[in-house]
Amino acid sequence: MFQEMMDTIQEKVTDVIFKVRLFEDLRARSAYNIRAAQHAESTNLGFAGQADADRAAAMQSQGKDAPQKVEPIRREQPRVGRNDPCPCGSGKKYKQCHGKK
Repeated sequence: MFQEMMDTIQEKVTDVIFKVRLFEDLRARSAYNIRAAQHAESTNLGFAGQADADRAAAMQSQGKDAPQKVEPIRREQPRVGRNDPCPCGSGKKYKQCHGKK
């Protein structure tokens, strides 16, 4: 009885192996190659022309001549505590409404 079960399993496995189609594998591989090509184009690691290098050097030299002071972002309203009512107006505590992580 056990041997019959093993024979049946082997038959089913071989049937599945012979009926498998590899079209999905080809699609996945071709999509990977397309992404790799797009990545190379977007990072500009290919053939960078002299004009691109000149433009980058000009941008760097402009940044050194005129340093800009960056202002930190300030809050307009006080910070909402976890147990304070939610500012959305739901009536729930902030930690139970928009403060959930």
